[in-house]
Amino acid sequence: MPYPKPKEKKSEYIDRCMSDSEMKSKHPGIGERLAVCNTFFTTQDAIRVSFDYDGTLTTDKGFNKAKEQTGIVYIISARRSKENMLAKAKELGIPDSRVYATGSNQAKLNKIKELGINTHYDNNPDVIKKLGKIGKLITV
Repeated sequence: MPYPKPKEKKSEYIDRCMSDSEMKSKHPGIGERLAVCNTFFTTQDAIRVSFDYDGTLTTDKGFNKAKEQTGIVYIISARRSKENMLAKAKELGIPDSRVYATGSNQAKLNKIKELGINTHYDNNPDVIKKLGKIGKLITV
């Protein structure tokens, strides 16, 4: 599913979403696909919060903070595989599609920006520093 781009007009997003090959295969009916694209676009303005996994979401403090969130919650880690993060994601009600193993801190930073994350919680002070005002340090 294509993500809405920051400041992308609804009509532009809907055109792009409707013509996306993955969307066409998952939702072959035009009406169904339009409904999915419209719904996904409306979440563009929702608050997006992400959590690092190791040392953040794996702590009681980080896990409880994630449970309190009312926005769209993501897990974005520098791990190379997301498989071992999926059980905790399921426990929090985070779908697999919002769990990212980026392979490096730089790729994690890029994914946070790409997704338009409003707040990212992490235990790595270097990551927090590079994120500026959206970064929140989790310490035990």
